[in-house]
Amino acid sequence: MTKKAVEDVEDVLEEKQETEPLKKEAPVVIEKKKKKKSSKEIIVELELQIKDLKNTMLKDRADLVNVKKRLEKERIMERKYAAMSISKTLITPLDHFDLALKHEVVNEENKSIMQGFKIINEQFIKALEDEGVSEVDALSEDYDPNFHQAIMTEKVEGTEPNKVLEVLQKGYLFKDRLIRPAVVKISE
Repeated sequence: MTKKAVEDVEDVLEEKQETEPLKKEAPVVIEKKKKKKSSKEIIVELELQIKDLKNTMLKDRADLVNVKKRLEKERIMERKYAAMSISKTLITPLDHFDLALKHEVVNEENKSIMQGFKIINEQFIKALEDEGVSEVDALSEDYDPNFHQAIMTEKVEGTEPNKVLEVLQKGYLFKDRLIRPAVVKISE
């Protein structure tokens, strides 16, 4: 330690004693001077910090873009399939309508009522089709477990295996999603 530094420390100690005579003095720790960095080293450190910050910013921007894309895709899917639940609910009454219309009516008065029910059924089907509901093609098609549910098999001469012989309950699609598979009987 230089003579000047020692004198400076002594002066500081004397001032402290005068201003705070009752306080116990803490030991004086003389810090070693840190090595001063050159301007080139500082520039290199700052460039590294800038590079890290740019990298972080680019990652955050990419994450933000991906989140926006995912949210937009989810919003489109929600709009596209918004009517799916109501369509699914209306399929059972449609099946009951079809069953009611299969009965033969002999009375002339009942024939006109049945004709009215046929018109209502056609309008019902048209309304569902307008919303995106369509019937699963099944009869005489190849069996597809993605769209058909086979509950019976039958051996029929001259028929290829895994062909749909009879539709026991219609299946329905909503746009491109299956609401209910067609229940079918297939050939062995």
